Amino acid sequence: MENQNDPLLSLVTDDAAGLDRQKIANFLKEYISFDNETKEIVFTSKFENLKNNFHKIEVLLLASKVKFLLFNENEGFLQKDLIALEIMPEGSIKSALKRLSDDKKIKKNKEGRYYLPNYLVNNIINNIK
Repeated sequence: MENQNDPLLSLVTDDAAGLDRQKIANFLKEYISFDNETKEIVFTSKFENLKNNFHKIEVLLLASKVKFLLFNENEGFLQKDLIALEIMPEGSIKSALKRLSDDKKIKKNKEGRYYLPNYLVNNIINNIK
């Protein structure tokens, strides 16, 4: 049986991801929302006006994390899913995913889905204006 007085128990939390949900919501509401019925991502004009393709991908991967947390959907996007969104040319998506992955700003899981690691969420929020 575990010792309830063990100081290491202070490291155990219900929110192991340690995500600041309010900060994420405040950031994302400028760029996206979710359709109540379909749960699809709806882009705002501010998202569409982002000139930096890397930022577009990062915002989408953060939105995917929210869909995972709220709707229990798979986290991340397959490359073909991002291409289907028609948010930028196919070649731009492929090169942005490769560069972000090479730079360790995103990861790819065994199913081929690109996702944003939890420890990088604050970096994304702080770097996209």
